[in-house]
Amino acid sequence: MRILDILAKPVWCHLARFPGFETLGSEAIRVTDCFFDFVLMQQIMAPSGRDVVQWLVETRSIDASHDLDLLEEVLAVCQPSFLAELRAARALAKGPKEALGQADSLEDSALASAVPSASADHVSVDWDPIARPPRKPPIPRHVSVAPWQLPSAYQTALRRAADGLPGAKVGMRVPSRSMVLRMREKLCQYAWTTAERGADPRLGLAGVDLYFGELKARLVKKHHGVRWATLRATADALLLFCRYSGLPDELAMHVASYRREYEARELGQRALKFYGLAKTGNSTTRILEMADTLLAGVAAEDRAGKRHRMRNAAAILAVFGNAALRNASAYLVFGESLFWEPGEWVIRTRIQKTHVRRPEIFEFPLHPLAGRFIDAVLQGDASPALLPKLREQALACKRPLFVLSDGAPAAHSYVPRVFRALTGNSFTTLRVMLYSDAVAAHGVEGIELAKPSAHHASTEVVKQHYIAEQVAEVHATNLRQRRQRRQGSLISAQQGLLSALDDASAF
Repeated sequence: MRILDILAKPVWCHLARFPGFETLGSEAIRVTDCFFDFVLMQQIMAPSGRDVVQWLVETRSIDASHDLDLLEEVLAVCQPSFLAELRAARALAKGPKEALGQADSLEDSALASAVPSASADHVSVDWDPIARPPRKPPIPRHVSVAPWQLPSAYQTALRRAADGLPGAKVGMRVPSRSMVLRMREKLCQYAWTTAERGADPRLGLAGVDLYFGELKARLVKKHHGVRWATLRATADALLLFCRYSGLPDELAMHVASYRREYEARELGQRALKFYGLAKTGNSTTRILEMADTLLAGVAAEDRAGKRHRMRNAAAILAVFGNAALRNASAYLVFGESLFWEPGEWVIRTRIQKTHVRRPEIFEFPLHPLAGRFIDAVLQGDASPALLPKLREQALACKRPLFVLSDGAPAAHSYVPRVFRALTGNSFTTLRVMLYSDAVAAHGVEGIELAKPSAHHASTEVVKQHYIAEQVAEVHATNLRQRRQRRQGSLISAQQGLLSALDDASAF
């Protein structure tokens, strides 16, 4: 049957409205339509994994795995909840032994071939993700084993990734540091989960099912319930490790199936940062007004320590209200990431994004109205005449922008903690505020105006993660206004015609 004839069917006319449908291939649509015909013919109200296997048998599928991949491609867009049944169908189609995940020898040989030049005692050159911390962590691990308790082959793979060495897949990018840490933490959680059930700590089909099931059960009990973004990020990390280490393709496909389901569900769930922002009602304008109020109140404060904290707090709101940096980049140091150039302060730092190993340069000149907050922090209670000299000293000794009242450097978490205490929002909501205000003031064109401050290159990423609802609202508002104008013009034209008709009938 032609693809146009398939798409003309009522069921496909409905499914074609789903976001992402335009990316589906014609072969995937044909295979899924064949499955739909089978379901209708058998009058199956709620198909299961066994029904999918029966469909493969009756259609005499030449490559069952390929057909399941195509079916999954469509249902990941149109019916993500059915992906669990497809995973069950894969397990049933492989037979009982492989369904239980008993393919350890295959995994061992694959991982050994992935790192042929690396011994189990690979010594890290850059940084060691397996090393014991220099001091006891403030919060002990409770659903995770320690990294040095992972299987030795996994420790070796993580150390190689940390050193930027190539993985098993040709052309695959080396994971960024943040992704190496995420892979490590998820593997540690996986090993803890399997240990609790007396299962093998190495990645396997049954172990992956167990891990995601246990993780989802824990998230259900939390205050905010299941966050699909958390599950999707977990699947991302395990999938990346599978591909980097060269684990069996069937295992990678199994994890990828979970990732597709969680990604599709994530699209229908608002991020918590949107709820937090809606609760407080904050905007960049309000944040900057708070900064002005704090700085103006310094003169009325008698205690030197309180004045110091007020200047720091005002600078945090003013500087990052203009340059919406990420948590990892908010620790600014004079002469390293903060520079004085003729008449203005300039932030010039390296931004480490999640999926990119090499940092990107972020250069952002601060308007003098924002730069004066940095000068206030430097000047403190000193005379304004000393400000040029204080700038030179800070740049020369490369002191952090924010220090405590006793002169000790503030911790790297100081800026996010103070920001949350002042605003009631997490530091990550700054980019949401920035884009929300820009779209509200300038429409969709405001996205391009705000992108430099947030260091974003892709407009699609911005729309998906920061302002999807705002953009939709702007488009809807524009559409309503156009309709209202059109209706208004039609009413005016109708009234004009009626007046002309009355005039004509008068004669």
